[in-house]
Amino acid sequence: MSTNEGFAARSADALRELGELDGIEIETRPSDPSIVLPSDSAEVRAALSEYIDPSIAAGLQEYYFPAEELHVSWNSTGDPRVDGELCLINIHTCLTRWQPPLEDVTLTSSEQSVLADLKVMDQEPFAGTGRATGLRVTSRSQEPEVWFYDLSRSRLDRLDLDYGTYMETALVMKGAFGWQYLFTDVELERPEFHEISTNLTEALALFSMSFPEYAYADLRNRLEARQ
Repeated sequence: MSTNEGFAARSADALRELGELDGIEIETRPSDPSIVLPSDSAEVRAALSEYIDPSIAAGLQEYYFPAEELHVSWNSTGDPRVDGELCLINIHTCLTRWQPPLEDVTLTSSEQSVLADLKVMDQEPFAGTGRATGLRVTSRSQEPEVWFYDLSRSRLDRLDLDYGTYMETALVMKGAFGWQYLFTDVELERPEFHEISTNLTEALALFSMSFPEYAYADLRNRLEARQ
């Protein structure tokens, strides 16, 4: 059985409704059938508890889905131009699969240390932007830290949200490029963020009109506060 049919169902709905939106083209990366993931709740919890405190593992498990990743890349076919990519990686895969550490010598030494610790939980493989969100688990933190890395801007920011809020917001924003900056201290009015700011403005306008069942007011307020 699925350990969290609620989140799995919401994920499927988010991808479906985006694909049904007029003027939006989508592309997805098919799952690898050779990858077998645990589906029993007890098995998932036991696996996660090998890498993280059992009390924390229980909360992360709420967002487990029995697939290696949830992926969709999308763009508008007309004006205004809006695009994004969502590639949420299963929490079991995120924590247990070996991955080469992220590196960026332009960051400070402390930032490089954090970057090397990150386990990628979301990324943009089709767009090739070099942006990724990572989970950082340390012995000093009671909750995993969520960090956002932007290669093109040589930025590493700790996001003002927890793992569960990230997963839920990713579905609401459909992976619109740059949405993670809404949870940082950045000033999006700066020239280097013009493209991100414009994309988020158009995405929130489109989604607020198209998906009234979702709450976008707080996200719009966050954008306005940073522009």
